[in-house]
Amino acid sequence: MKLVPSSKRPCRLERGEVRRVPQDRTNLLVGFHLCCPRCGFNTPALAGHDDLDIAEGDEPDDLTFSKALRCTFCRVLMHVRHGELRLEEDADVRHISFR
Repeated sequence: MKLVPSSKRPCRLERGEVRRVPQDRTNLLVGFHLCCPRCGFNTPALAGHDDLDIAEGDEPDDLTFSKALRCTFCRVLMHVRHGELRLEEDADVRHISFR
């Protein structure tokens, strides 16, 4: 699935949307808010936290994480490479259902 860059507040992100912190690309990157496509929960990806390197390309949607980011709520692994998001389920994934 293709990531969709957004300027919405983190609490308003839709599934598969990503928001840069800070929004101004001329400032030093702190991280991203990524809305999980599986459960809709926002997970922060902080540059340098837990050895996570974030590479940005020239376009806002060209984004790569050096390792998978685990969703805070459903625990699915989210792999981001050149703006493409791939989900991986392992033994730690929480199986949730919505009414």
